[in-house]
Amino acid sequence: MSLSMQGKFDELSKELINHVLGFEEGEENFIRSEQYVLSNLLYHHCLAVNSHNVRRSIDGLVLKFSIHGQHHRSQQLQNLTSKFLASPFFKDHDELDIEWSLLSLLLHLSNSPTQVPVSDDEILLTLNKSSSPVKSLHLAEENIDWVAYLRQGEPEYVVGVEQPLSYSPVKNSSVAVKDTCNLPRAPTAQELLEQSHRAQSWLAANTHTQYWGSKKYQQCAPLSSHPAANVAKLWETKCGSRGSQQLSEWAVMRETVWVLMCPSTSHIFQYNADQGFVVHPEITIPSLTPGAAKRLLEELCLPLNQLLEIDAFLKKCEVPSVDPPFPVTLQAYATGIRLWRHRFQSHLATIEDQIKKQESTCTLSWLEGELYPWLRTLSAIATVHSMAAMRPEISPREAAVRLINGLCDGVESAGEPGVRCVLLRLLLHTLRHYLSIINNWLLHGSLVDHAQEFIIQRSESVKVTDETFWHDAFILNPHHQSEAKQSRRSSLKFLSPLVGALTTVGKSRELLAVLDVEPLPRSSAILYLHQKSKMDPEMVLEEVIIRHIQDALYGSSEKAKENTEGNEGVADDSSALTEVDQHMVSNYQQVDPLLLAAFIGDAGTPASPTMTAQKDSVTRMIEDMAEVPRAISVVSLLSSAISPLIRKKEEELSARLTQVLLEKYHMDRHCQAVRSILLMEAGDVMHEFYSHLFSKIDIGESIDGISLTLHLQDCVTRLVPDLAPLFSVSVSSASGFLNSAEENKTDNQSVPADSMLGKDSNQTKEEEQDKNKLGSDSTTMPLSKAGLPDISINYQVPYPVNLLLSEKVLSQYNILFRFCLSIKRATNGLERLKFKDLASWNAVIGSGSNTEDAAGPLLSRLHRLQLLRLWLLCFTRELHDHFANTVFLPFHQTVEKLFLSRPSLNVIITEHEKLLNRLITNCLMGSGKTSSPLQIVLNKVFWLSQRLGQLWRRDIGRVTCNELSAIETQYAQVHRYLVNFLTRLTTTNYLPHLEGLTRTLVDTVPLLTQP
Repeated sequence: MSLSMQGKFDELSKELINHVLGFEEGEENFIRSEQYVLSNLLYHHCLAVNSHNVRRSIDGLVLKFSIHGQHHRSQQLQNLTSKFLASPFFKDHDELDIEWSLLSLLLHLSNSPTQVPVSDDEILLTLNKSSSPVKSLHLAEENIDWVAYLRQGEPEYVVGVEQPLSYSPVKNSSVAVKDTCNLPRAPTAQELLEQSHRAQSWLAANTHTQYWGSKKYQQCAPLSSHPAANVAKLWETKCGSRGSQQLSEWAVMRETVWVLMCPSTSHIFQYNADQGFVVHPEITIPSLTPGAAKRLLEELCLPLNQLLEIDAFLKKCEVPSVDPPFPVTLQAYATGIRLWRHRFQSHLATIEDQIKKQESTCTLSWLEGELYPWLRTLSAIATVHSMAAMRPEISPREAAVRLINGLCDGVESAGEPGVRCVLLRLLLHTLRHYLSIINNWLLHGSLVDHAQEFIIQRSESVKVTDETFWHDAFILNPHHQSEAKQSRRSSLKFLSPLVGALTTVGKSRELLAVLDVEPLPRSSAILYLHQKSKMDPEMVLEEVIIRHIQDALYGSSEKAKENTEGNEGVADDSSALTEVDQHMVSNYQQVDPLLLAAFIGDAGTPASPTMTAQKDSVTRMIEDMAEVPRAISVVSLLSSAISPLIRKKEEELSARLTQVLLEKYHMDRHCQAVRSILLMEAGDVMHEFYSHLFSKIDIGESIDGISLTLHLQDCVTRLVPDLAPLFSVSVSSASGFLNSAEENKTDNQSVPADSMLGKDSNQTKEEEQDKNKLGSDSTTMPLSKAGLPDISINYQVPYPVNLLLSEKVLSQYNILFRFCLSIKRATNGLERLKFKDLASWNAVIGSGSNTEDAAGPLLSRLHRLQLLRLWLLCFTRELHDHFANTVFLPFHQTVEKLFLSRPSLNVIITEHEKLLNRLITNCLMGSGKTSSPLQIVLNKVFWLSQRLGQLWRRDIGRVTCNELSAIETQYAQVHRYLVNFLTRLTTTNYLPHLEGLTRTLVDTVPLLTQP
């Protein structure tokens, strides 16, 4: 009973208690009575019927009937159960699964089913058993003709051809004399000769004259003297050759049918290992010349070779190899081939019956017309079958993919409806193992693929707790091949667009299982599939796809017609599957079912593939498909059939996993904490941290990770107290300040890849000249990475958040952190240059005279020094504001919207990585692996600010104009270099986030009058 009705039940329960017991609300007895009533209403133990248990019980009864030799009962129970379940009465019934409830009731009421009579004969036999033994024996003697019963099947002995011989022993003379009067007379010699002649004529007409082997064949003349019936004789007479053996057309047709039923060496068609089947060179028929007969029969040699190869493949599939494992997909394909082979043999048996009866004109031309559609189909199957060969260099997965793709191409390229239908059946048979794997994966979460033939494989080296699980858990191409080979062979056409969704389903199920979260109730998991088809859930995926293809090919009208003729279709299918076996059973065996069972095999004999196929409803659905009247795109059909099921499952599991990760494990909060620290979104917290770091660097104190970690955790505690212990700082032991030559070499050689996009050779040369000019004075200005050690902030990401914040992602965040730290370092150094710290400032202000010396006017030099500080400070602040507002702020807003929309984990990881890579490109204008032009500029600006600080703290009277001019010139080169680089980049590429910065820097280019 649904819990959504609980509110209504509460009110009704209270009224019931008040009316019956008289208790009022608030009393202790009222509360206890209410709990008792609601528990019995909402949590009763009346379980619904289990259709699987009922189905298994019925199958057990069917097997029991077969074991007891009651095959007709077994078949009758199956038919009645199928008709009962297919009854339209239960289709729109208000009670759910009422048909299974009724079957369960009948099963519980049944008692000793093998002893219950179901026919009139059995009822009579039961009545006889219930009567007295003497009366039963009397009835049996009256109803049974023991003489006829005992002599059943015995031959009747006759004298000659027609006259029977009756003989009875003589007991006494009187009886003997009396019997001699009734004895028939002895036949005369003429009558015996006539009977012998008739017998020889009958034997000649009804027996086949041996024309094969070492015995000399006696050629018989044609019955007609017309020249058209004696072409072979006329040809031999004209050519003077008599080496050809003339066979009757009747014999040639029968041997042709025999060889097609079982390809082997015969008198007409001889097999050798080099050439395959060839026609006997000296055989013809009276109405054809030897050459014409040979050319006519040679057309069957290729089909015979193809049939021989197919039969060898079917024999190999009966005992598949274990090492290496034989693909189950190929075994499923062999099942479809075997069913088609049975149909072909059934058709050949029908043709042979027509030839034997000779009730109509049967010629080789007629036989050719009868075999033409089957041989056309055989040719198409052989073309596809060449892809089913297992060679040592081909893996099971590649063999399965090649076969399925070949069948898809064959169906789409087939020009005849019959051929198209047969190939479509083979394709559906072949896909059954793939669909079974997908069905188990969707419903049960297990990827069972023992032969390693599915296109997706689970990597055993990657555990579910690894941070690379989402990227590396499932691999598409496990075998090492070239990319061209993989793209051509390893991609399954109809399933390739759904690989991502399938892997998402598998990964989501594994994660939910490890996180101890129930993915979805089973009823909810198969709800969508039951909406598509009211079938058994174990086979629902295969049946849904087959029904979808049938609806697309034949339409709903023909499907309704098929449903109305369901019983007839089942009977036709059964006869089609067993027609070959029935053809080989004589008439008297068909009359006696017990004798037929004795010839076919006892209960212990394993069922043949044909009988197994009969019991398989999916096989019957496939084999019942009619001809495909028009050309189809089977890839589109399969994709449209399976895509909704996989997409639906992906949406359900992804929504469940995202809900768990965000609500229980707070993935969005961890990501926000990392961005707040490493991207310095929490400006007040990080200002305290990097100010402390810069002060230690400026005073020359040693920097270690422990002290910085403690200080960082103390700062982060004010923002996120519970996440502060997860942060730590590491300083590389190889860090420090690089010498000028190494840094200059690095800066001059490291050019980002993105900056070279769209440049011609002249632009590249100009840029290289700017960079060389920029680094020409490096001997007087030592360079390093903005004067910072190789520092990184680590974050101990808990599981399963590390699926998003992996080591690779944190390393990218640290690249951006060092970039932000470089900007902060350059700006911080200039902001710390105060006017009160300017050396000789008071002396200059106190002296009212404008003193001059060899270095130039004192106030002029002081003014230039102050103006240079403002230039550098304006330049660094412009860079800082641009990246903070134009680059980092949109990244923050996009990530927040991403988490608010709650997409799947796959979308979160993919989009977050894309945004992070774009952020690195926009900041560093490169991949981040080499020194970018912007990083070079920041390094130069930092060392210019360091040099300016040295002059700032010196006596202004000792600062020469040449020193000021050198610094001004270097700053102008840095500014112009960045302007030129950004101008070329925005001109050749669409980069809107850099256009505003470029215009601002162009407007603020310093104009120097001195060289």
